[in-house]
Amino acid sequence: MNDYARLPEDWARAVAATGYDLAQVYAALDNIYGGPGTHPISPPARADVFRAFHLTPLADVRVVIIGEDPYPDPSQAHGLAFSTPPTYLGERPTSLGRIFGALRRDLGLLPSQDDLSPWAQRGVLLLNVALTHRAGSAMPDLPTWRRFTEEVLGVIDRQLQEVAWLLWGDFANDIADSVPRTNQRHRTFRNAHPRAGRAKRSTLAQSPPFLAASTFLGTDPHIYWTL
Repeated sequence: MNDYARLPEDWARAVAATGYDLAQVYAALDNIYGGPGTHPISPPARADVFRAFHLTPLADVRVVIIGEDPYPDPSQAHGLAFSTPPTYLGERPTSLGRIFGALRRDLGLLPSQDDLSPWAQRGVLLLNVALTHRAGSAMPDLPTWRRFTEEVLGVIDRQLQEVAWLLWGDFANDIADSVPRTNQRHRTFRNAHPRAGRAKRSTLAQSPPFLAASTFLGTDPHIYWTL
């Protein structure tokens, strides 16, 4: 089993260069996963917490998709926003089903799996703002993670060219907009959260972003987004 309990070296160097002390995140993880009387955690394995960063090296990021926190059911979470692991055999989460519905409308693609790892390996950073969620808690572990995530988004803006930001829902839009993003070679595509039936922004069903993002990036959408 791969151990994604710590950031890979490329991301760790870039985040540390901002002045952020990664030791505080690792100490928080010690407490979250090792504290007395620990409740079930999403993701259930500490070794999955930084999976998104291991599957998508910093230099390879082409798309950023921001989720709020891992699914509250630990069996559905494995360190990639909106994705479920191959071991999960239950009902598809509503958000993921609507993402796939938009993919079908936009590109005619019918995913054959609910694990989004192939997207991550092609440069889609599937990033939750909070990388952990204690089961039974009404709120994710946002105080632990928000500053870390803001530093990650700032690194992407400063260091990378031609990145498509797919921002779904108020939470993703608000945190992305809280970071000074000034890179004129990036493009932002805004939608309502996949869970939303009605919203002030266009839903994924009304305005799916996959073809538009691939056109901007110059990638073949039927290869880039297939699963």
